[in-house]
Amino acid sequence: MSVPICEYIKTGGKKCGSPALRGFKNCYYHEQLRQAMPTTTMFVQENRNVAPGEMPVTGFQMPFLDDGAAIQIGFMQLIHGVSYFRLNPRQAKLILSALHGASANLRQMDKAIASAAKPIQAAIERGRRASGKVAKKGPTSARVRENKERGTA
Repeated sequence: MSVPICEYIKTGGKKCGSPALRGFKNCYYHEQLRQAMPTTTMFVQENRNVAPGEMPVTGFQMPFLDDGAAIQIGFMQLIHGVSYFRLNPRQAKLILSALHGASANLRQMDKAIASAAKPIQAAIERGRRASGKVAKKGPTSARVRENKERGTA
């Protein structure tokens, strides 16, 4: 029996990889996120002098801040919004603060995930050794030992 996988693709291009909810295309987290994200018109600007064939409104949407690429896109959109006068200084300062917070939070999360993964990897490796699936180190040749002693290996 195959388990459906969440179809959410992070801004950086990586798939989520968590199991999808029954009857949904996304996992619990991304389905809740999709439903909870407010729609905003903060970055939408009406263009009153529309040339034929152009859109009457221009805008862009802030990405979900779920990885480093999304935060980088958020910074680029902030710069774009300020430089084209789509954001007032108060809005820009608030968004900049939020992006800095998301960036710091992402670094802390990456550290926590890395430290939590070490004991899990060690346990998996011990299990493989116990089952005999991992070959033990073979004897090293005299030349390799000499190079290690000299520090050239």
